[in-house]
Amino acid sequence: MPLLLIFVMALFLSNSTAFAQIPKHLFNEVSGEVYDAKDFSSGTKPIKDRIGNYHFGESEGEWNFVILQNKDSLIVQLWDGRWDKDYFIGETTWLNICHTFNKVKLEGNKISFGKYSGQFADAKDGNKSHKALLLFCDPLMGRNYGKDSAEVGYYSSETKVFYSDKEYSELSLSVKPESYFAGKSKQQLKIMRNAIYARYGMIFQAGGDMEKYFRKKEWYRPFQKNVAACLTDIENRNIETISRLEQL
Repeated sequence: MPLLLIFVMALFLSNSTAFAQIPKHLFNEVSGEVYDAKDFSSGTKPIKDRIGNYHFGESEGEWNFVILQNKDSLIVQLWDGRWDKDYFIGETTWLNICHTFNKVKLEGNKISFGKYSGQFADAKDGNKSHKALLLFCDPLMGRNYGKDSAEVGYYSSETKVFYSDKEYSELSLSVKPESYFAGKSKQQLKIMRNAIYARYGMIFQAGGDMEKYFRKKEWYRPFQKNVAACLTDIENRNIETISRLEQL
């Protein structure tokens, strides 16, 4: 095969990955709103420009698609919720539920997590441009959309802002060295480690010091006994470090 033809084919494949075509059918599944595909463009940008929280749906049907960066890899967390009884007082409250994907692939402007995928894009709004994420699926319901269809979500906030309302949220944002925990007492380390679990609604031992501590926190909403599936690789690394220091 002539070298020129090989070069042209390679260039075409590269560009088709980086600048994927915008799906024709774009919508907000909750509201039923339909968008014009002509208002969206897609091109490869540095991942640092795509990291953050993307908001989907609206009202009780709203949820968040959060992208975290762990050195050279990415993590996706989907945050939605449901109305259920409060563990402590028995009254109905809103429970935040997380779905975590630690193995995420990024190729050009395409993102893949589990059996699902999406595409980064930019949306025009008059003279302004907004970062958007087009999902070819409804990951909360466990289904993929039909061909040439995608749900639209818009960039909402930085990742650190999304997690900032929880205690020791920095332990979910980056892997910390041992020096970060220097000077902390065993009790402080225990609280830091369990704050990660509490963030996902873990139920602590009734009457125990962790239940007493977190019960005072307005953000704490316990509803499950095992949160292992929610933890990110970042959090697991920090938990390992803290646990090791607790044993010294």
